Parts: sequence; C-alpha cells; structure tokens
Amino acid sequence: MAQQKMRRLAVGREVFSEVALLSDKARQTFYTEITRFRMGSAVSMKTLTGASVYEQVRLDGGISIIMKRIGDLFLALWAGPDPMAQEWADTHLCETNERTRSVQVYEIADTMTVSAGPLDQAPVFEALSNDDLLDIGLPKDRLANIRSVKSEDDLVRMQAQLPDRVYEMLTWYVQGEPWAKIVEAYKEDIADKQAVVETGDCLLDAGHFRIVETDEELRNIMDQPLAQWRVFLHPSQRKLVDRRWHGAARITGGAGTGKTVVALHRAKHLVELPDWLSTDRLLFTTFTKNLAVDVEAQLRMICSREDMKRITVLNLDAWLATFLSQNGQGHRIVYPGGSDGIYNAAWQSAIAKIPMHLGFPIAFYQDEWEQVVLPQHCHTARDYLFASRAGRGNALTRAQRKEIWPVFEELRIRLSLANAVTPEDAACEAINILQKSYPEGLFRAVVCDEIQDFKPDTLRLLRALTRDISKDEPFKEGDLFLVGDAHQRIYAKPVAFSSCGIEIRGRSSKLRVNYRTTDEIRVQAEQVYRNKTVDDMEGAEDEKTGYASLRHGRKPIVKICSGVDEECRWICGEINTLTSGDRAYHSSDICITVRTNEMLARYEEILRGHGLEVRRISRDIPDDPELPGIRLSTMHRIKGLEYKVVFVAGMNEGEFPHAPRDLQDRDAATRRLLLRAEEALYYVACTRAVDVLFLSCGGNPGAFI
Repeated sequence: MAQQKMRRLAVGREVFSEVALLSDKARQTFYTEITRFRMGSAVSMKTLTGASVYEQVRLDGGISIIMKRIGDLFLALWAGPDPMAQEWADTHLCETNERTRSVQVYEIADTMTVSAGPLDQAPVFEALSNDDLLDIGLPKDRLANIRSVKSEDDLVRMQAQLPDRVYEMLTWYVQGEPWAKIVEAYKEDIADKQAVVETGDCLLDAGHFRIVETDEELRNIMDQPLAQWRVFLHPSQRKLVDRRWHGAARITGGAGTGKTVVALHRAKHLVELPDWLSTDRLLFTTFTKNLAVDVEAQLRMICSREDMKRITVLNLDAWLATFLSQNGQGHRIVYPGGSDGIYNAAWQSAIAKIPMHLGFPIAFYQDEWEQVVLPQHCHTARDYLFASRAGRGNALTRAQRKEIWPVFEELRIRLSLANAVTPEDAACEAINILQKSYPEGLFRAVVCDEIQDFKPDTLRLLRALTRDISKDEPFKEGDLFLVGDAHQRIYAKPVAFSSCGIEIRGRSSKLRVNYRTTDEIRVQAEQVYRNKTVDDMEGAEDEKTGYASLRHGRKPIVKICSGVDEECRWICGEINTLTSGDRAYHSSDICITVRTNEMLARYEEILRGHGLEVRRISRDIPDDPELPGIRLSTMHRIKGLEYKVVFVAGMNEGEFPHAPRDLQDRDAATRRLLLRAEEALYYVACTRAVDVLFLSCGGNPGAFI
C-alpha cells in the first residue's frame, strides 16, 4: 500500500478565532479532520471559485474549511458553517502580492468606499507616490480608492478592503508617523526571519499564519488562548521581546495591544539567555495581587519548570512585605480601609487633632497626607514646612503648616505604636537596605506590568532592585522592562520616570496593533478621552489612544432600565440568547462587571434569583474557563483579563462614575484626579470585551452612559 504523502499546512489566526465559537463537538471534529488532512488522508475537498480560487474541505457536522493552495502549501483561511463558505469566498481575495511576495487576504466590495470628507479637503496620502504605496504591499486595485482618502475615518471605513499589514502602516501615517520611519520598520519586518516565513513560493506573515508541524502543536494552539498569542506574535511585539535593550525599557500601548503578552515573553526570553547563570534571578511584578496571580498562571503555560525556578512572580507590595520581614523589619504594611482596621484607627486619632478653626474639611487633611506628607517622607514639622505643595489647591502660610502638622504627627505615632507602616515608608526602608546590602541589585532583571499605577516610591524601589546597565560596556541583558498604559491608570497620579531615577530615553516603544477588541468597542471605550490629553509617564502628553484595531463586529449595546431588577432581567435575557444556538458562547466566555463590591453582592443576589448561574472571579486564584457560570467581577478585578462578552452594569448616576460622599470637600485638582481614575476604569472595563459589549444602568443614567 502506497504511503500517504503529508500535506504542508499553514493555519491562519482567524481560523482559530472562528473555531473558538464552535461547540465542543464541532471543535473536536475540526481538530480530527484537519489532522487527517495534514497527514494526507482522503477528505471531502472541492474547488470553490470566488474572488480567488479556493479549496473547500467539508467536515462532519456541516462545518467547512476554506483553503488556498500556493505551490504545495495549503493555507487554512476560514472555518464555519457550510452555507456561509461560498459567501466568504465570493467576498474575500487571497493572492500573492507581486512586489512583496507576501500572501494577502482582504475583502472585495461591489462598490468601493469613497471619502465622506469635504470636496476641498486634501487627500491624506497625496504626498506619497504610487510606488511608495505599492512598495509596502498596497494591491494595485486599491490605489484609486486610497487616493480618495481624506481622513482617518475614511481609512477606517476601508479597513476590511485592505491587507492587515498595509492598513496598519497607513493608519500610522495618518496618525502622524513619518513615512521614512514606517518604511524602515516595514523593511526590518520583512528581513526578520522570525516575523516572516519563507515558503519557497511566497512570504507568510508569522503574525497571521503558522505552519503546523505536529498534532500536539495544533491542539495546544486550539486549547490555550495564550498559546495563540505566543504562536502569532506580531513582528512589532517580537522585536521588543528579543531586542538587546541597553538599559531600562518602557513599552506602552492601548488596551488589547498585547503589552502583558510581550512582558511574559520578555521574561521567558531573558531566563533562557545562554549567559543566564544559575544564581541569576528575575522578578516579574505587578501593581495588583489579582494580575500577579493571572501572570503566574500564564507564565506556567509558556515556560518550562526550569525557567519557572528562575522567576519570582509577586505583586510589589507582597514582595516588599516579605523582603522587610526577611531583613529584620517586622513592620506590618497597612492601607486605608484595610480589613485589620489599624490604618483607620490611627486616622481617627489624628482627626481629633484637627485645628477646626482653620476651616479645612477632613478630606483636605486626607489629601494633604497622601499627596504631600507621604510622597516627600515628612517625619518632622521641619520636613513639612519645607515640603512642596505644587498642585494642591489651597495655599498655606507657614503658621498654618505649624498648626496642621500635629495631625500627621499623631497619625505617625499611632501607626508606630501598632508596629505598622504605610507602603510609601516601607518602600523607603527597603530602598535603604538594598542600597547598603545589594548595591548591584537583588535581581538580574525586573519585568513590571501595570507600571502606570506605581507611585514615586515604588518606582524608586524598582530602580534599586536591579542593576542599571545603561553605562555598562559590554553589558549583560537584564535591567528594567516596564509595560503599561496611562489610559488605564486607576490607582496613582501621573509621575515622570526620570524623577525616580529611571532613564528610558531612546528605549521607549509603543504597540499600535489591537488584536483583542473590535474597532466598534475601541471607539466606545475611547469616548471618555475625546478632546482630552493623557501623560506619557515622562512628563509630556501621550499620543491619542487611536491605533489600528484589526477586527470589526457588533456595535456596543446601551440599555437604560427603570431599576436594578429590570436591568438584571434584561441581562439574563441577553445571556440566554448568547448561550443558545450552534455558535453559542460558553458561560465562562461572559462576564458582568460593576463598580464596587457592594454592588457586586447586590447584583449577584438578584441574578441568582432570576436563575442565572454565576461565579465570582477570585482575587487569589486564576479564573478557570472550564468551570461553568457567568463571571461576576468588580471593574478593578477584571483589569488585565478579557472575555468574549462583557456587560458593564450599574452605570447609574452616583454609582459610576463613582462619587465619594466628601467629593465636594476635595480641592479642584483632587476632584480632577478622581474623575480621571473613573474615566480610566470605564476604559478598562469596556476594553475587556473581545466580541460584544453591553452597557446598562438600573435608574438614572450616569455620565458615562
């Protein structure tokens, strides 16, 4: 019997996204049949003529895969119900670009998109020649349409009719990136053997296609969402992971651009370096405990056991408490509102010392403590007299400062008697120990996520944890690798890294390709930042949040209900629809998020009363998608996670954006900071949604809805 000849198979990223929507049985059928196809077995395959010539492979259960054959290579481009196969083939073109040799997939349209801009408005690409555009892979049949584009909105409307990589580069040009820099980045990508796969007949973008070599590899990509990120790292992400950074590096990017994924793979890359010694250690740290729990689970998916022995994963406060204890500083780190009550008890004693005749509300003293005394480590009246109060609304005389200081002195005394310290003071103690005992740093490298939420003291602590290699020649890779997004700052006020001893000039990069959310969800999330600026974490204004979102879908749905019970009934109805049918979502694909823990308890009780199976996301263990139940979470806990469907509920007036009872007692600067944090929380909550976003309230709508 003749031996079957194995077929060369490359699977497109979109195929896995489509397969993820299928039932468990249909997914298993897909895996079995595509494995048989790769092994050379006979399958039901016919030529399908559409915009290009394709092969249609029919599976059991009414599922089809559309393939494009190039030489001896089969590209799996689409998977879905049989009746939809011809429609996809008719509306999608897949060809090899004659200039770049790259395989390109994009939609065709019966009528080309035309500009909606004013007739006298200049086309945005008029400074570029036809060759400029064709050299980056623009198909010839799209030239005329590109010449009509007069705004970024025009380009967005045309997105589906362009190859992804071309759309990315044109978007960056419209957003102000110099053409020479775009072309340089494109040429670097084409030359990068990890970014582009040479098949002999064409070039495949490794960010979109994966040549499947083994059955195990295929199964792993299907079963693990993070594995898809690993296999399909965009060239811009891969360069950041593999680059030899000569000093601290900072990576920014909007929600869904893969910042955490880059950080994960950077950690893996470092501990697998040939010169990584058995004594070298890497700290992967985050601002919140929640994200640290999730990060450790994700690292275990991509790292070997040996790799994980070299990596410590802890949120910075947890690491700080352990370090101080190990170094004989047995203080307890306490927080406002902490369950131990130590901080609040000390604060109540301090309130009794307030000089009421000055007329300042209690909120003023709270803000003064958090924004002046703690950041500048004021331990004496003299420290406070000379402390900077820049940005505080109320000017104080020297005499007033002398009268106010006993309030903070009492607070410090009470904390000391309880053997407790604030996180700011704890960080300062740790820095002193590190500088004396570990002048070269305790870790060879520190990778840090959520960097936008770190305060000055914790940024200085990060700097002390690892050696600054920027002046070393030659140098060993390590130092700080910091990722974050100022648009997601929900805990801290803006601070410049350089003021904390972290120099990143020339070592800063921004991710611009959003693979998570649809463009419709991105637009909805960014509405809170319209006509506003956000800092770049170095004292300047950041670029706008706009970046290339490569997926489109349903517009977010807004529902205003008369009360919470009606809102919960509506949510249950929508969930019943979403979890029914052949392409139903699993319950673990759906998350309902609200602003506070009190609201979470209220919504959980009502939703359970309506018969909905719900499961709270734990702070201590990662979410297991195999467990049934609609997920419930506060907006703070959902940070760093993603779900195919997200309900942002309880967007009532006074609830979200949240308005503290003493809001009017705060000065204008503090009120702005609080509002910015609420805006960031809205942005975070909305951008957790991959496919579908719902926004709702049960009463008078708040400002965000």
